[in-house]
Amino acid sequence: MVDETLRWQAPVANPPLRYAVENITVDGVDIRRGDAILVNYAAAGRGPAHHGATADEYDLTRADKSHLAFGHGVHYCLGAPLARVEAEVALRALFGRFPDLALAVPVDELRPVRSFITNGHLTLPVALTPRRLWPAASGPMVG
Repeated sequence: MVDETLRWQAPVANPPLRYAVENITVDGVDIRRGDAILVNYAAAGRGPAHHGATADEYDLTRADKSHLAFGHGVHYCLGAPLARVEAEVALRALFGRFPDLALAVPVDELRPVRSFITNGHLTLPVALTPRRLWPAASGPMVG
């Protein structure tokens, strides 16, 4: 789930500029040494050439969940394995405690952060229905 989420909605859409260290050609486009390069991580995870016709869809059963959310090559995030573990532990605890967690508003009411660099929402209203952890005064413990 973590990798499909990162592929589908990379938290960092456009990292700071990189600069070509040598002359290169990519898909017939010449990039000269010193030219600014903008890598769009968000678009990379949605490429139909790599992820097929359903690249824009969130699909937990997708075979190839590869993404650039943690960078690539010498710019690959050293903390990526820890970030994955943290996300897995946090999400397991969140949904274990609130198994009926749901958006409190229709999805079309969510407003994106107005940023060129990051993805996200201004607010994320949710409805929590916690699993009761402590026994009620007159009944057994549930959950």
